[in-house]
Amino acid sequence: MERLIGWSPLGTVQIGPTSGRVAIGDVTLQPGADTLWVKVRQLGGASPWPHGFGLLSWQSASGRELGTTKVWGHTEGEVVRLGVGLQPVATTGVLCFEPRSYNLSWVKASGAVWQLQFESQSGLTGGAGGGVSGFAGGFVTAQGAGLELARVVFP
Repeated sequence: MERLIGWSPLGTVQIGPTSGRVAIGDVTLQPGADTLWVKVRQLGGASPWPHGFGLLSWQSASGRELGTTKVWGHTEGEVVRLGVGLQPVATTGVLCFEPRSYNLSWVKASGAVWQLQFESQSGLTGGAGGGVSGFAGGFVTAQGAGLELARVVFP
């Protein structure tokens, strides 16, 4: 069973009112990995962007292969998952954060800076293993073995 231990620090970024997409750091996935977990912690107390969030993605030479997810700032930290259930083509890429704000004019007027710390680890959560999949005509395990289903007859 995988556990959320063994984090690799990626660094801390400061997001300002005019910040665009920020490259957080290079990330190399473990061999066979289909998921990247990212721990995000807001530093410096309460958020200066109470209505702000960001879009987090891992971008390889083949694009954003693990998808994109929303990240909100939390001083206690939060773990988010990037993954679509399939292994990406590439194993090296850059973790990127793109800030968003509902009230950007307020953020610009205040000159607020949002400081976020990032850590990551990769692993396997998708398709490999003993999962069950369904298709028209029957059910099989991930290894292709058929499953026996119970038949219930009501009077």
